[in-house]
Amino acid sequence: MSQRQEPIVDRALLDATAAAVARWGLAEVTLDRVAVEAGMSRATIYRRGVTREDLVAALTAEAADTYRRAMLPALARSGSAAERLRHALEALCDTADEHLYLLAGMFLARGEVFHQPGPDSLTLEVFAEPFERLLRDGAVDGTLRHLPPQTTATVLFNLVGWGYIHLRAAHQWGQSAARSAILDLVLQGLLGPTPSSPDTG
Repeated sequence: MSQRQEPIVDRALLDATAAAVARWGLAEVTLDRVAVEAGMSRATIYRRGVTREDLVAALTAEAADTYRRAMLPALARSGSAAERLRHALEALCDTADEHLYLLAGMFLARGEVFHQPGPDSLTLEVFAEPFERLLRDGAVDGTLRHLPPQTTATVLFNLVGWGYIHLRAAHQWGQSAARSAILDLVLQGLLGPTPSSPDTG
């Protein structure tokens, strides 16, 4: 039995895949459409040993790496968990703005990239873990409500990520308006109880 050839996914092919996702949505991306974006024949891609799954996996890995780097400053900074959570959510919005139409196409893919398979699935750990960590920290320092960290991280990633991308790409809201509307609403639902003012009467 012949072994499968190691796929050759270079920068040009990855960029072509991203362009195809932005144009068609991930669910409708085919090797033919990637080939058109790359200005090459499908046969040329086939000779490189590349499948659609290879291209999606490479694009997902790049998105995960970009996301990790965007989250690091928020996780490492000083301040309360609630403050760091706001910075993390703003970093998620920053990343969305850098790759708006690509991510819009990926979010429409019925969880093919960001979610585990099956009903009641959670967001993949690489995307949920920063929010899980901040939610656990917030439960300890009292700045965030005690909520199930895994499920709440999944809700956060999807509510803010998809909601922001949809408002920006489909409704064409400006950055400031979309962020304010989503982040203020989300964070008000997550903040811990405000300490009572001392009785001065």
